[in-house]
Amino acid sequence: MSNENFFNNEILGGLEELGLSKYEASAYLGLLGKGMISATELAFCSDLPRTKIYFILKKLEKKNLVFINNQKPLMFRALPPKDSFNKMLDKYEKKVKELKDIVNLLQRISEEGLKKKGLEEHRYLILNQMYTDKKIIELIKTARETINITINSWGTILLKSVKDEILKALIRGVKVKILFDNSSDADSIILPNGVDKKKAIISTNMFIYDNDIAIIINNDGTKSAYFDSHEIFKTVLSNHFNYVWQLENNAKIKGTQIESLSI
Repeated sequence: MSNENFFNNEILGGLEELGLSKYEASAYLGLLGKGMISATELAFCSDLPRTKIYFILKKLEKKNLVFINNQKPLMFRALPPKDSFNKMLDKYEKKVKELKDIVNLLQRISEEGLKKKGLEEHRYLILNQMYTDKKIIELIKTARETINITINSWGTILLKSVKDEILKALIRGVKVKILFDNSSDADSIILPNGVDKKKAIISTNMFIYDNDIAIIINNDGTKSAYFDSHEIFKTVLSNHFNYVWQLENNAKIKGTQIESLSI
């Protein structure tokens, strides 16, 4: 499709959204910039049925889009688009404003109902496995200060896939802490020396970035939940991680001798 055809199709689609039929849109577009022309000329240059062209032009006249000279032979020209569509656009803008007012009213009804019950509505995202992996790597790349991680026995697989990005984060000056589950083989993963490692009783896999964003992954890695800075649950997770991390100073991984924490 040529650029001209694509451009024309975009215009025709817009005219149809403004309430014109397919034929009416083609006829009006065909009249623009032509001055006064006959219906036969218009049918030819716009590829419209000659048997329907007068009917189409009469409908456009009723919509104040076309001027007809009403003399013989009948001649037609398009009225200026700004003059023709201003009233129509005003109508659409008024309708959009009314719809926005309705949406705002519905939001107030929802919020007031929740407040009466002592509730507040929040959102979090559910990510599939493919997007979870991408999001974890993306957030490691953009972390500024800290990355706190809890890993169970399944999560060691996930950790192996992102260890290169963790190294890059360390080089940027990001502090990385990892709590491994007691049953996981932490020594099987070669991680940079700058990573602080401890062991705990871990029930799930979790990544917390800058104490601001958290991702929790289910035990088979097929789904995850993403919490941003507006979610109170994220703050609870972050505070709990820091609390457990500080429970025992001597619980760091040193060779194969590891003491347990609880999380």
